[in-house]
This record gives sequence, structure tokens and C-alpha cells, in this order.
Amino acid sequence: MPEAAGGDWEPWEGHQTRTNRTAVAAFVCGLLGGLLGLVLGLVALVQIRRSGQRGRGFAVAGLVFGGVWALVVALLVIGLPSRPGPNEGVRGLRVGDCFRVGDVAPGTRTAPDEVTTVPCTEPHDGELVDRLPGYERYAGEAYPGSAALSARAETECRRQQRNYVLDPLSLPTDVRLRWYVPSRVEWDTDPRITCYLAGTQPLTRPLRQDATVLRPEQLTYLTAVREFTEARAALAAQGPTAPPAELRGMVERAASANASMWLALSGATWPAQAREPIEKLIAEAQGAAVSWRDAEKAPDREQMLRLVAQAEQRRDPQLDLAVRRALGLSTTQGDPAR
Repeated sequence: MPEAAGGDWEPWEGHQTRTNRTAVAAFVCGLLGGLLGLVLGLVALVQIRRSGQRGRGFAVAGLVFGGVWALVVALLVIGLPSRPGPNEGVRGLRVGDCFRVGDVAPGTRTAPDEVTTVPCTEPHDGELVDRLPGYERYAGEAYPGSAALSARAETECRRQQRNYVLDPLSLPTDVRLRWYVPSRVEWDTDPRITCYLAGTQPLTRPLRQDATVLRPEQLTYLTAVREFTEARAALAAQGPTAPPAELRGMVERAASANASMWLALSGATWPAQAREPIEKLIAEAQGAAVSWRDAEKAPDREQMLRLVAQAEQRRDPQLDLAVRRALGLSTTQGDPAR
């Protein structure tokens, strides 16, 4: 009996080979939209190679159809936005999600039963900052009440907002931090506080300003100046009336933050357009360091406040704006970063 060309087995003359049933099944499953066509097609090709049966075309078609359906499913899974289920409410939200809540009275403490996630560029009522434990509670702990939970929420949510929006200047003037606290019914199943940002009017852009959205140089600058900015704001608001010991602590915090700021700015790499204003800002902070150190050592509050004023006089607000413009950061309240 002659061998087939190429060494493949060939049936003897007059033998009628059958079509592989697995190949037919692969074709049918792939055609009907089943991912099983992909698996069956592979199995059929292996069987056909061993047995010499017909049906290779059916197997290949099953593979193709099954692969198409697998691709469609993958795209749907990747592309569909995460949306809370009908009974999840805020539980289904993730950090950064923008949502609508329907007709809910402003200032409501407990979360609405249903919310709808939407793209942050569409009108929405809130943007999720985080969801936090109401308490580190032990088993069977009684519900502490919405007032106690709200007090905790104010502290914890502000801490989370500080990291969620690294540049407070980017927030519109009407935006405020708000929160939902768990109700008595939710306390046993989901005792979490929901922190979110909301405005008096519907929001139409994302408010998040952290490492997930900022460019590296923007993030470096905001991180470097944040502690000093906050220390100065606290001094301006509370310093003039603070007791001497408390005032000294505030001055020490500002002096330390000023030194940390210029060290962080000096050690970073900046784009060409930002180098000159950054260098001037570093020189300004170094020049003010002497006044801040003297203020720390001042014997009384009057001299301490006078030296703080001297340190502040070295600041040029226009220099801060120049740096911000060069880095594409907000220069007026509510102006988003570019």
C-alpha cells in the first residue's frame, strides 16, 4: 500500500471517513454564541489529527466563532462601568465614582436607598471620597446614634479629603464635604460612613486631585508645600488669640514645615518652564528660615508674633502663582488643574 505524501496517514481506497462529531458540535456552539465552541474546536482538531476524520473546517469555524464571543465578553467586562445594584445604594460605589441620588433633602444624614453612577463629566450630586468604618466596634455594640457618628465622620472624612484633593484651590467655592452615617438598621450589617463632595448646584467635572490624576511634577509640588500652607493658615486663624504655649507649638510647626518645603523642592526635578520660579521660591523660603527660627526662640508672644510677621513679609504671592501657572495647577479658586 503506498504511503501518502508527507507521511500523513491516508485511508485505503474505497474507505469512507466520517465527519468528527466534536467538530460539528464546536461549529454549532460557536454559531449560537457559546464560548464552548472555542474549547470544542481545539479538542476536535486534536482528534482529527489522530484519526484522520473529516470536519477540520467545522472545528476551525467553531474556534473562530468561539474566539469572537470570548472577545465580546472580555470587552463588556472591561468596558462596562461599575454600577451599584438595585439594593446596594452607596455600598456599590468605589472611590472616585460620581453619582446621582434623586430627590433627597440636603443635609440628610443617612444614605439614600438607591444611587446612580454617572460619568463625572455629566451633571451629578456627589463624588465619593471614601467609605470608612463607623467605629472599631465589638460584637453586639449598641448603635451610638447619628450625632455621635456624624462627629466622627467630620474628623475622619476631612482627613480623607486632605489626601483626595491635594490642592484645595481647585475646588469650586460652593463645594463642601458631606457624609452619610449608618442608620440603626444598617449598624449590624454595614456600619460604614460614606464621605463625599457635593455642591449647591449639580457638579459637572471630577474633583479628585491626587496621585491618580496629577502629573508627577504637580504631585511633587503640592506635597512639598502642603504642610507649610496648612501651618501658616492655622497661625493666621488661631495664632493671635492662642495661649503662649499653643502659639509656640504652631510657630514650631510652621518653621519645621518651611525647612521641609524648600528641601523637598530642592531635591526634585522640574520641567524647564518651572525651574526659574521654583528656584526663586526656594530662595524665598531659605531667606525666611532665619525669621522662623528666631520666632521659635522668642521669649514672649508679642515678639513671637512680630517675627512671624517678618517671615510672612518675605513671601511674594505672585511667585506662588507663577509656579502654579508653570506647572498647570489652579491659580484661582475652582480652576481645575490642566
